[in-house]
Amino acid sequence: MKALLSSALFLLSLTAMAADSPTVDSVITVSQVYTSTEPQPLNINKADKQALEMCQTRGFNTAERLGGEKQLCDRYTGWYECYYRRVDQQYQCSNQ
Repeated sequence: MKALLSSALFLLSLTAMAADSPTVDSVITVSQVYTSTEPQPLNINKADKQALEMCQTRGFNTAERLGGEKQLCDRYTGWYECYYRRVDQQYQCSNQ
């Protein structure tokens, strides 16, 4: 049941958000949120698709990954172990 809940949470919480800087609207960040005691890799296919869709809504036609993915801890459990995690990937939108 816990694995099913974690999987459902992972699927429902795939999010994409724009980078905070309004001056660089061609750089976006795709975030995937999950619950696990171990870091999970970025789902590259889903992230690439999300990034391309976000870039297209901004008027660009390509999305290129910038650097590597970043593993982040959103919240620790009572035992100081990270359980609510997020993996971020930045993309550069452009017209090529």
